[in-house]
Amino acid sequence: MGLPDTFLDQVQALYTNPSARIRVNGALSAPIPICNGTRQSCPLSPLLFALYLKPLLEAVRSTDSITGIQGASTHHVVSAYADDLLFMLTKADTSLPAVTKVLSDFGEVSGFQVSMDKSELLNVNLSHGCVARLKRSVPFTWCTDRLKYLGIWISLSPAQLYALNYRPLLDVFVSELSGWSKKFISWSGRINTLKINVVPRLLYVLQTVPISLPDNFFKLFRTAALRFIWPHGGPRVSYAMLCRPKSEGGLALPDAKLYYYAVHLARLLEWSVQKSEKLWLDLEETLVGAPLWTLPWIRCRGPWEQQRIWCLA
Repeated sequence: MGLPDTFLDQVQALYTNPSARIRVNGALSAPIPICNGTRQSCPLSPLLFALYLKPLLEAVRSTDSITGIQGASTHHVVSAYADDLLFMLTKADTSLPAVTKVLSDFGEVSGFQVSMDKSELLNVNLSHGCVARLKRSVPFTWCTDRLKYLGIWISLSPAQLYALNYRPLLDVFVSELSGWSKKFISWSGRINTLKINVVPRLLYVLQTVPISLPDNFFKLFRTAALRFIWPHGGPRVSYAMLCRPKSEGGLALPDAKLYYYAVHLARLLEWSVQKSEKLWLDLEETLVGAPLWTLPWIRCRGPWEQQRIWCLA
């Protein structure tokens, strides 16, 4: 990879005979030798793992028998976030066995073992005969209608995304806020709880699954938030007033609907920016068949479907 010898020497010095100690009630245990893995909580660890995994990703992308989805300018085969790998495969009869072999070969030389029986595969558009053949040859677990990756459910149809991702998240918020309502938390503390604990999780799903949401979703979210802020009796201050900035007399309560609008406006901005490095733009331009900056102004022609298969390892 062209890394300088100085860097390699420093990493080797850090990982030569490392040890750890456990602290219990202020007392430290005897040193415990670390025989494999990287140092926990060390900022260098995720960077080392990214370098360690790069040969595997390059092997997958350079194997001719592994085919993915062709974008406007890039061939999309695998997406990696730490050790969570998402494969986007076509020509499954040849691609899936080839992926299995690359994972096995990499494991033999690196010690990186993939739990094949825990890896999941979602069929999008394969025939029953093809599925039957692949089930006999590959050790993956076949999902029926959905697959989870990085906390997000990927479904066969966009119509299922709301029921799979947003509705359960709302139920979790309602349940958690109901339990926290009994705690002795100040008025401002309850608003800060919404900012720190609830809104980031909602924003993650909004950014990852930017679909059209019904108004009822935001009404239920607002009702749960107000019941948490005012656990005894009805609201004494309007929701609009609570959402105002503190400089205008409010308490800067996050408005979920404004976050929703902001996420979609950000997508419009990304469509309009030329030469973006975000790979999903390359896929969308291929599916649309037109420059992305024109997308807000053309009529939607329905979901674009290609023969593809999602495989999670």
